[in-house]
Amino acid sequence: MKHFILLFLLIPVLALALEVDEKLTVRVVKVSESKKTLMINRGTEDGLVEGDHAKFIVTAGIVARAVCVKVSPTRSVWSVYRLVNADFIVNDSVMSIKISPPVKITKDETQAIVQEDTPSAVTGDPVTLGIPLADGAQDLAAGSESLSNTDLKALEESNIPSSIVEKSTEIYGFLNISGLSSNTKTDIGNQAFSNSQSFYHIGVGGEMYPQKEREWYSHFSVVGEFSIMRENSQGYNGASVTNELNEFGLGANWHPTKLPSLVNEFIPYLHLTFNVGTVKGTYKAGSNAGVLDSAANGSTSGFSVGGGYKFYTFKGFGARMLVDYYMRSEKYKADTVGDIFNKKVTGPRLMLAISYRF
Repeated sequence: MKHFILLFLLIPVLALALEVDEKLTVRVVKVSESKKTLMINRGTEDGLVEGDHAKFIVTAGIVARAVCVKVSPTRSVWSVYRLVNADFIVNDSVMSIKISPPVKITKDETQAIVQEDTPSAVTGDPVTLGIPLADGAQDLAAGSESLSNTDLKALEESNIPSSIVEKSTEIYGFLNISGLSSNTKTDIGNQAFSNSQSFYHIGVGGEMYPQKEREWYSHFSVVGEFSIMRENSQGYNGASVTNELNEFGLGANWHPTKLPSLVNEFIPYLHLTFNVGTVKGTYKAGSNAGVLDSAANGSTSGFSVGGGYKFYTFKGFGARMLVDYYMRSEKYKADTVGDIFNKKVTGPRLMLAISYRF
């Protein structure tokens, strides 16, 4: 009966476990000095289990082979038993792991004469480097490359930031709403006017990040935004003005000092977008005798340049702050008199937004 209960409990774990030859993109969070123990930003949530064997692969080929010795939901610690090229095993390096069958390692020292490490660069076929294997030999001889408690604790308690480089798409939204209203009444003539005195600015945006963080463009990202703005205002004499604006923006962000995939870090960035859109302006005369109500449609163009900070959690949730200089040109053609009006809006802004990366 106990065996059936144990099997029942293991079914969810086995269902999530990765199969042989499945791949994951990972980031190395922390490496020991010997390069034989490392922590990556993948764990049980990604299907890894203790005892998994994997090849660590970069574009140039295989750089190491290791066994998972400890795993948590979002982290796993690996003991390297075949180190092909240590140059690639460094903090924050990005690579793929490929789940593989357990390796048989020879106990015959006379056959293990190939130097295990470390050319300054991978030359030839990386698979041919490392420890020679023997058919039927025992896997991972007792005591070989064992993980010390001190080393494991140091890795688990490491404060080095992790990364969400695999989450290369981000969506974010910002919201600014006031729902005020106004009323004007004269003492003589008993005239009364009422209007909305409200403002809202609703926007959504998307950002795309590169996944190859060793490339020169890894600190840049592409940004697209769409926002809706409406302003209502009423003067003391009942005259009211309404502006309704739809605006599209396209630009880029530059993260000069830190990679944009870091988590639990404030990431500074510089921002530039160019904007185009449509606008509608409406004027109501109120108590201004002889002045007609009017409305006009127009087009807009402009830009935003500034800088701020981003912050992300390991789950991909984040927030951002931007201080920018905003400029918008509006060009109208009035409906009533046919004249052309040019309006310019400029000045600093403070923008706050929440986001999610996936």
